[in-house]
Amino acid sequence: MPLRILSMDGTSISGGEGYVTAGMLGALRQQLDAGGDARSLLNQVDMFVGTSAGAFNAAFFAREENPDAALDKCLQFWGEVVAMNKKGVSLGRTLKALAGLSSFLDSNYMRDFFCSYFGATLRLGDLKRKVVIPTFKLDGQRKGLRTWKAKIFHNVDPDNPRELDERVVDVLMRSGSPPLSYPIYQGLQGEGSGYVDGGIYANNPSLVGVAQAIRDLSRRNNQDQVDTLVADPPSMDVILLLSMGNGVMSSYLEPAFHGGIANWGFARWLLDTSFPMVLVKMLMEAGSDAVHYQCRMILRKKYFRVNPVVEKRLSAYDLQQVEKVLVQVLGQQSTMEQLQRAQHWLLRSGWLVEPQPGTQPGQPTQLGA
Repeated sequence: MPLRILSMDGTSISGGEGYVTAGMLGALRQQLDAGGDARSLLNQVDMFVGTSAGAFNAAFFAREENPDAALDKCLQFWGEVVAMNKKGVSLGRTLKALAGLSSFLDSNYMRDFFCSYFGATLRLGDLKRKVVIPTFKLDGQRKGLRTWKAKIFHNVDPDNPRELDERVVDVLMRSGSPPLSYPIYQGLQGEGSGYVDGGIYANNPSLVGVAQAIRDLSRRNNQDQVDTLVADPPSMDVILLLSMGNGVMSSYLEPAFHGGIANWGFARWLLDTSFPMVLVKMLMEAGSDAVHYQCRMILRKKYFRVNPVVEKRLSAYDLQQVEKVLVQVLGQQSTMEQLQRAQHWLLRSGWLVEPQPGTQPGQPTQLGA
């Protein structure tokens, strides 16, 4: 049986958040239904992988018995998510942020929303599906060295109670707290390291999902090995990866060259009012492109990425605006063509296979089965 990974990006520099992914998945499901193919799009996903806004989607789907049926509720969920960001804005906070003394947004509203929506005590181990969520830890250990580092939260390994016991709310806030926009997030209990947005490490978490799948396949195939990293690598033929982006827009630089050189300082790279934080945005998009290339070369026909082209920066602060943005994005000819190619990939790749006998809707298949 295939091992299906659904990877979902964080917010893109186009402004597209997780509602873009939700809208694209909804449109894909409609296309499949219209083509007379009622087989599952989400119910047989073995691993939901998401960074930041993508992590919110991953948790939303992973807590559901029937993710396909829950897809209709996802836009309502995102209407509430984007409304929380609007609540986090105030004039006083904005003035302090512009002076460099505060983050732009108050994250307490988002934390409280997640507590009410998912429950403050819901653990990763309570989720009905496998999730993999990148974050960035500010104070950790690596081979005896105290340092910041990437941290991947997941519930893939049933023998790791510490991971399974992590609160879903804490994991989502850790993965979805971008520096400057949100404060550094620690946790509901106020203990341990602080964390910032997983997009620092992997705004496109596709390769993180592949790595986690390889690790788990190795563990399952070499249960007698103390260190699976020294065991023979597993076959990757079973891996299918569908990667979802939140929109890409035209972005380029035209510096004024003198003698073949443009001598930019930090003011142009970070503080230019016409393109603020351009260096950060460029690095984020370059990282996502690099992951796309790597996954395409590694998995070939077993990988497909959906990332719609948008003409201008996207923005939504309530459900009505979310729906308006999606009508615009989904109505573009380039988006419709991309979705049609995605549908063909789903049909050809083996993603849409009938469930195993005895498998109930919403019940995850065994990884590596």
